[in-house]
Amino acid sequence: NRPKSIGRVKAVYGNFGVLVRALAYALAYGPGMRQASEDAVLNANYIRKMLEDVYELPYKLPCMHEVVFSDARQKKNGVSTMDIAKRLIDYGFHPYTTAFPLIVHGALMIEPTESESKEECDQFIDAMRAIAEEAATTPELVKTAPHSTRVGRLDEVSAARKPILRWKP
Repeated sequence: NRPKSIGRVKAVYGNFGVLVRALAYALAYGPGMRQASEDAVLNANYIRKMLEDVYELPYKLPCMHEVVFSDARQKKNGVSTMDIAKRLIDYGFHPYTTAFPLIVHGALMIEPTESESKEECDQFIDAMRAIAEEAATTPELVKTAPHSTRVGRLDEVSAARKPILRWKP
């Protein structure tokens, strides 16, 4: 009994909710959409420039809204992109995308949004630089992360092969 609602949304309509969110975002930014896009590109290129000396950059061209590094330098000490992502949790950051793009082995895909301030980008850069240093000097610290969470590192292979899809009290 909600006369102003759009009613029930069914799967037959596709990803309708995603489209509504995208429209709401575009309407909220209005003429500021260009500035938001430019800020996202600026943030990605700033992070790229500040980290290119410690993480492998597979493509040397300026990036758009995301920057993709490789774990090639850290792999020399047995540290993978997943290890780096898990260690990032200890520094208070949500991990970046680790599975894409498929053309970059050990991809670290970092997508700062337009809402990230320079201070937030600098904190992220400091954390990533610290992790790169840890990977070079104390790789076990990175390989066993996260250390600050209630639950330690999960066995992702077992979780994918034998998922527990039902909660049991």
